[in-house]
Formats: sequence, C-alpha cells, structure tokens
Amino acid sequence: FFSNANSILPGTLRYNKRWRYSFNEAQVIEIDYELKPLKNIRIEADLATKNIRLSEVVVESIGDNLSLGIWGRGGSVEIISEATSKLGRTLIESKGISNTLVDGDITTYWGTVHRGGSGTQPEQQIGQFEIDLGALYWVDRVRMLGDDSGIAPGKGSGRNRSGVFNYLWYQFFVSDGSRAPDGSLSWELLGELPSDRRNLTKIRQFQELFPLRKVRHVRLIFPMSEGFEAFNGRIGTTAEWQVFGEGYPAEVRARSPIYDLGSIQHIAEIGWDIDAPPGSRVEIRSRTGNLLDNQYVFYDKNGKQVTERKYDKLIPSFRGAIDTIRTAGADWSNWSRAYATSGRVFLSPGPRRYVQLDIRFLSEDPFAAATLDEIVLEFDNPLAQETRAEVFPVEVAPGEMSQFTYYLRSEFVSSSRGFDQIQLASTAGASFRALRLAGEPIAPTVEETENGFKLFLSEPVRRSTLIEIDFESTLYLNQTRFEAFLFNSALSTTARQQVDPGDAEETIASDRIFVSLPTDGRLFADLSLSNRVITPNGDGISDRLRIDLDLFKVLDPRPVIIGVYTLAGHRVALISDAATTAGHQTYQWDGRDRQGRTVAPGIYILRVTAEGDALTRSANRLISVAY
Repeated sequence: FFSNANSILPGTLRYNKRWRYSFNEAQVIEIDYELKPLKNIRIEADLATKNIRLSEVVVESIGDNLSLGIWGRGGSVEIISEATSKLGRTLIESKGISNTLVDGDITTYWGTVHRGGSGTQPEQQIGQFEIDLGALYWVDRVRMLGDDSGIAPGKGSGRNRSGVFNYLWYQFFVSDGSRAPDGSLSWELLGELPSDRRNLTKIRQFQELFPLRKVRHVRLIFPMSEGFEAFNGRIGTTAEWQVFGEGYPAEVRARSPIYDLGSIQHIAEIGWDIDAPPGSRVEIRSRTGNLLDNQYVFYDKNGKQVTERKYDKLIPSFRGAIDTIRTAGADWSNWSRAYATSGRVFLSPGPRRYVQLDIRFLSEDPFAAATLDEIVLEFDNPLAQETRAEVFPVEVAPGEMSQFTYYLRSEFVSSSRGFDQIQLASTAGASFRALRLAGEPIAPTVEETENGFKLFLSEPVRRSTLIEIDFESTLYLNQTRFEAFLFNSALSTTARQQVDPGDAEETIASDRIFVSLPTDGRLFADLSLSNRVITPNGDGISDRLRIDLDLFKVLDPRPVIIGVYTLAGHRVALISDAATTAGHQTYQWDGRDRQGRTVAPGIYILRVTAEGDALTRSANRLISVAY
C-alpha cells in the first residue's frame, strides 16, 4: 500500500491475484501466471484434512535475468532525463538511482517528475535508458516492468500510485559492442512501441521479443513530453528491466592478477590446457612490465568504502581497514596479439618481473562453451639483463634502397646466460652488410630469413657492450619497425629474447627502432611502363603492357584502380581494382576490353588511382595500340 507521497507503507503487502479451490481432489495444481512478476506466494488452507501434506512448490520462470549483478561484472546503467533539451536541463542520474532498474526489487523504481509542468511546452524532451550487461550474451527477450508495484498506475487510492506514467511510445535498440566510425557504439533498432495514450496507464509491462542474437548493450528512448503536451507526473516509471536469453555467454573476459616472477626473468613459452568444442574458442593475450602503482581503498569500521579525505576525518575508533591494490605501472607493454596455439614463443617484451594475462572465452554457438584448465609460463634467467636498441637514420625516401645502422647495447649480471645469435626482422626485409662488436669488425655467419637475416657469432656475448649492425632496406610504409631478437645456441629456440627500444648510443639521435617516410602526401611513385606502344597481334613482341609502381604508406589493403580510357574519357578496360598494401606492384594488360575483345588501334589514357587511408592520388599516361 502507498502513502500520499507514493511511498510504500512499511509492513504492508498486497497480493495481486488469488485462486480458490473447493473440494479439490487433484494431486497437482498448475497455475499459469502469464509471465507476470512474482515475489511472494501464500497458501492458506481454510480446513485441515487428515494425512494431506504439501509436497513441494515449483516455480517455472523464463530463465536467468541477465540484468541482475551487472555492476559486479563491469556493467552499468545510465539514465538520461530531458535529453535533447535546449533549456540546459539534461540530467544524468546517479548510480544509486539508476540501480533501481536492475536491483531485482519491484518496490523500488525510477520515474522523474517532468519539471516543465503540464500544458504548452517549448520543445519535445526525451528520456533514455542505456544498460551495459557487462558481458556479451545470447539474448532474445527484454522485459520492462512499467510500475514498481507490478500493477497498472492509477489515481492514488492507497492501493495504487498516483500521477505515474509509463511510456507513450518508445524505440528499443541493442548493440553487441561494435563501434561506429566515430567511435560510438553501433546500435540496431529492434523494436518500436507506437504512440498511444493507453500505453501510459493501461499496460502493466512491456516486452520485446526477437531472434536470438549477441547483445551487450540495450537502450530505450521514450518521450517526456510529446509535441506541445507534457504529462504532469512521473514519466517513464520503471520498476525493473529484465533481460533473458539462452545458452552460454557469447563472450566472457577474464583478467589474471599481476604475477610476480620474483626478479627480472625471461618468459620463453606459454602453454595451456583448453577444451573447446566446435563453435567455441579461447583467446589469450599477455602484457609485461617492471613497475607497479599502488592504489589504496579506505573503509570505515562497518566495512563501507569511503574516500581518503573522509577516512582521515574519522576518529581512530571509526576507521576500518585500508586495502592496497597493485596496478600496472608506466612501463608496461600493450596487450600482445592473441596466441595462435599452445606452446608458442611468449610474445610480450622481456625480460620483465611482472606479467598479466587477458583471457576471452568466445562462442558462435549458444550451447557450446570452452573451458580452460591451466596455463603454464616457462621462464628462466634472461640472456641479457637489459637491452636497448635504436636505428639510424630515422627518416628515408620511400621506394629507394637505403643504408641503416642498428645500435644494440646489452647489459649483463652474473646470472645472465649470454647470447651468440642475433636476428633482425622487418616487414620491409633487410640485407646484412657489416657487424661491429665494441667497435671491432667481426665476420659472423649470415642466414637470410623471410623478413631479414640472422647472425651467428663464433663466441657468445656475456659482457656489457655495444653492437653495431649495418644493413640496407627499401621502405614503402611509414614507421617501419626493425625488431632484434637474441638467441643462445646452447638453449632451445624458445629462449628468444626481444630487444627493447631505447638509447643504445648517446651520440645517435634516435632512441627508436622504426623509420619514418617524408610527409609529402605521395601514395605511389616510380610509375613505369614496359613500352608506350602495345601491338596485341600474337607475335610475342609487345603483345602486353607491363605496369610497375611503388605503393607507399598503405598499411591496410586499399584499392589500386588501373583503367584504360579513350581520349573522350570512356573506360574501355579495367586492368585491376584489387586491394593491396604498400610495396612494389606489377600489373599487365593484353590490349583487350571488358568483353575480352582487342581494342581498336589508337591513342588511349592509362589512369592509375591509389586510395589511401585519408587521401586519393592519381596519375595518367598516354599509350598507343597498333597492329
């Protein structure tokens, strides 16, 4: 029951429905409650019957309500009232108020009093609910209980609330967490409630049903005023949001504690034991570092979390515990890419003292879920206690063979195991030229690799020194990286230590292991044709036109469009429109049009267009076709 202030009177309980059975002989009674909210059940026998007992009460529900417990798994609830208002009254509700939508208590509710009053309004004002479930689930049903008592709003007779309204209309959206080009969540409209004044007071609950799909975020948009009319009362009155689905979560993320290896160690390999049925998989990533930050959490004597400032103001007898939480410091690496298989080389930088793992359980089948039994990290003393490397020069012209020097400084302690192999790798490739150890030239054994080379030294390096490696490479991508790795032939190949970037030689102005290209806006250069005249008559002489070019600064595949046009601008042939990345590119044309017929003799325009991430560049050349 409710007071004049729309508050529940303490100690009162109203039953919304009742059933009476007389002279009942059935051993099982089934009641269809039509999916209405239910909390209390009372069974009363007016007359006791000898040897008759109540065996059990079974309640069948839709399933687990996914909106319960979202705060504990990193979810959230955001309520915005009077959104789109031009009067500066947009409000974002507090966490405590927003929690009433997902607290599982139908007697708590949200509903804002529209401060514009009734009558003529200067604009339409919108309310918005947005809920983050904290994980990605398979969802097919969302229910909104419009009034906190579970009954339709009324005129305040003591058994109903007064002046409360649900939704005149609404739009319902979901998102799986994907992002739009501007970085905001990408939403999909799944349901709409048509505008009808009966929605405000005559409907007890609202429901959206849709095919099973991955959902993490749900959003509801509804009016607080409509046109020039405002509803004089509590708008959007909502007791509970309930979200239901089937099967296992579509994605669950778990993050390990920060593991302390005891000292700076080299992690060689990572392995695991996973059971992943078809339709499921596990992704594991890692990060490492040497520094930790401490965060402090303060509590009063009752265990309630308080701010540090409030804690300091408490008298000693009212103060509680202080918890220390260790977090990653400033020198930690980014998360690695996902490991492909168990038993692979550890991908995060090392040697380091601390390591943390990020684990994602993913499923494309609602009824398939992977399990992780164990993760094993194999680590030992590092090959070198500390390494630093830099490359010079730091900027070169694109598409031209350039000379570089790689400076590598290594520091050792008594437990260091040393190294006798150095691998240099880059997406641009590299060719070895010379090696100097502490300024003295040495002649290593050189092995060419797919993306660079590997040097084999005659003696292991076990003392702190500077190594200089001269090499050459042709760059097409901006900020091309050159990575160095150390090995010890007496150990397994998994004992691979990646070299850190840093100041290896104080006389060199670099401190980095990537090389830049000039910011001149070019996307390609060195456009060359094998011949200006093509004679496709089948004699093997100038039957084909070969087109070569160097494509720059295109990291992700982008189209390179090459077409042949008449002097009037009509395209007669499309040589290529395939997407590609930076590097040397070669194309050919056999003198045929789009239908496979040889083109007529004459002069044509060859047009090359490259589409980059932020700009497009084109070039034209005249060619001739003759027979």
